[in-house]
Order: sequence, then C-alpha cells, then structure tokens
Amino acid sequence: MAEKSVGENMLVRKIEEGTVIDHIPDWKAETVEKVLRLDRLARMQADTSVAILQNVKSGSLGRKDIVKIDRWLVDEKDADILCLIFPKITINYVNDWKAAKYKPKVPDVIEGRIRCPELLCITNAEREPVVPRFLTLKRDRMLQCYYCDSLLEFDAVPDHVRS
Repeated sequence: MAEKSVGENMLVRKIEEGTVIDHIPDWKAETVEKVLRLDRLARMQADTSVAILQNVKSGSLGRKDIVKIDRWLVDEKDADILCLIFPKITINYVNDWKAAKYKPKVPDVIEGRIRCPELLCITNAEREPVVPRFLTLKRDRMLQCYYCDSLLEFDAVPDHVRS
C-alpha cells in the first residue's frame, strides 16, 4: 500500500469572527499563549476555540507559527505587548469571514499588564493599590518601571505578565 503524501498546505477551518496572529517565529506559539493568557480564555468563554499551527512553511521567515482564535478579538494593547517580543508579528481581525490587518507597534507606556521584576517595588505590595506602569526604552529593547526604575528586557516580558 502506497503512502499518501502530505501537501505543503495545512488545512485549518476558516473562522467567521476572531483573530489570527501570524508571523510568529517557529516554535514560539506557547509564548503568545502565555502573554494572551489563553488558558483563562478557555475557562471564561466556552464557545471560543484556539488553533495553534507550528513550524509552518513561510516565504519571509522560512518557518513560522500561527495562532487562530475563533470568536475572540485580541485587544490591540495585548497585540502591542506581543510586538515587544516578536517585532514581525501581524494581527488579522476577522469579521464576517473578512480579515482586516493590524500591525502591532511597540507602545510608549504599558500599564497594568506586566509585573515589575523588583520584588520590593510598590506595585508588588499587596496593600498598595498601585497599577504597574512601564516606560518603553525602544532603542535598548527594555522596559523601565515608572516607580522603581527597574529594567526588564523585552524578551523577559512573558515571564512577568500579570494573570
């Protein structure tokens, strides 16, 4: 019996409404999942589904990952945080089967989504109602805490995402 050859294209159902995150470096989709807290999404919205495609052939990247989220739109602020880690990602918002591209950009300020790495920072004190705030040092690919001046490299952002 001859083996069937698998074509270059992967078949994944189109989505009527939702988000497609494209141009993620290969084998890095778990980082996107962590930053967007997709595990929480599964508990909050039962009708949402997520498809993660890894190591897909890409003309511009060689290989890439893709994340498709059915029935959920990624917030642009979250997309911009992803841009810190993966500068080449693109976001496609799908509505009524039609996609509209959004090119995330590195934000100047990030509030509330990232924990300060300095344990003694006022934003980490349970009794203080202070929202974490970071200024972006784009040239250095670092974030700087507004309150304690601690630095956080863009690549370390996934480990400091607030749940």
